[in-house]
Amino acid sequence: MQHDENNSGLNNSGMNSSGSQQHNPDSGGQGESGSGPGFTSPSGYLHQQSWAERNGFPPWLLALVWVVLGFVLFQLAGNTMAAIYLITAADDAVTAFDVELLMEHIDVLFITNSISQILFLGLMTWLITGLVTTGKRSAFLRFRTDDKTLPVVLLTVVLVIVMQPVIWLFSWLNAQIPMWDGYMAMEETQMEMIKGFLTADHVTLIALFHVGLVPSICEEILFRGYAQRLMEKSWGIWAAIIVGGVLFGLFHIRLTQLIPLTLIGMLLAWLVWRSDSIYPAITGHFVNNGGSVLVASLYSDYALEQMTATELPPVWLLLVSAGVTIMVIRYIHHITERE
Repeated sequence: MQHDENNSGLNNSGMNSSGSQQHNPDSGGQGESGSGPGFTSPSGYLHQQSWAERNGFPPWLLALVWVVLGFVLFQLAGNTMAAIYLITAADDAVTAFDVELLMEHIDVLFITNSISQILFLGLMTWLITGLVTTGKRSAFLRFRTDDKTLPVVLLTVVLVIVMQPVIWLFSWLNAQIPMWDGYMAMEETQMEMIKGFLTADHVTLIALFHVGLVPSICEEILFRGYAQRLMEKSWGIWAAIIVGGVLFGLFHIRLTQLIPLTLIGMLLAWLVWRSDSIYPAITGHFVNNGGSVLVASLYSDYALEQMTATELPPVWLLLVSAGVTIMVIRYIHHITERE
């Protein structure tokens, strides 16, 4: 589920909208080369280099390293906090991780997950961004708006809703790929826990916060803000979109949903590039996750069917979804054309 006022296209990454190198005095040291802590351009403008540039680290490597390390820290911290709570809540350490106890304290698992996401995927990524730019972190991560941002945000809401049958199709196709029994048992337990949380007797707003709001902000900062920017600089926009999408799919540790998650990640990356803002991706991510919360709270059996993709959507619904999805994407492309 991008630049501030002194950026346009891909200027902060040293690239223009066509993927070629572009000189930009306000790019915060991105896309420039030189020696020492700073250098003077032919025009006499003094460019400072970021810590990463001074030490010669390739942007793509910094992107991949933090995605992997951030994932490990996020999982380690969240699981550790949850484990400590479960051990204190259980009669003994042996029964602390029984499925029944996990389901009984499912809210705590989601709370620790959210805390860990905020700390490592959100705040730590924000801090680490200071190592790869000398400009504003908000500019690098594309927290910016212009006259096209609101229309793209609204169209993103429509796009994510109308494309759900298409996503359902890819989920079904992914589900046809054979998986080993041990993994399937783990994922079934995971899905039961998610369903248990989404259909539990608590305020829907709480579920929207943990499942919708927190991931849509924190994961977008990591993937479409930090990682995509660096991969764009090293490889160009399309490689950044594809690789970023695959990483986003793998990040969720759901091999039976790897294809649809990858496609969603690629679509969000494309929206960020076209709009030059991270807000459409945050919005799309929230609508996708938040929609699951609302559907599960109202139609739990239908929600489980979509999550497991045991059946195909009706053909007529799939055709309508595909047609409208293409139309919306083409219109977004049209209104975000750069001069």
